[in-house]
Amino acid sequence: MTKRKITIELEQRYFNKKDLSNATYEYLLNKGHECYLVDEDTIILDGEKYMINEWNINNIVPTQQVILKLMK
Repeated sequence: MTKRKITIELEQRYFNKKDLSNATYEYLLNKGHECYLVDEDTIILDGEKYMINEWNINNIVPTQQVILKLMK
């Protein structure tokens, strides 16, 4: 699954980074990926290291996205 950037929308909104990172980890595990949470900002996904970022979109229904960016 080596991609430079992966965007995920989770079911809930998270208001602290630790909860968001843990939810991202659980989501990826449930999708069948091999992953390891290094810290709140870093996850190893299928052997590749990604930085965890969040993006909030304020539309009629606010949406929170998790952006995983490949680290070199």
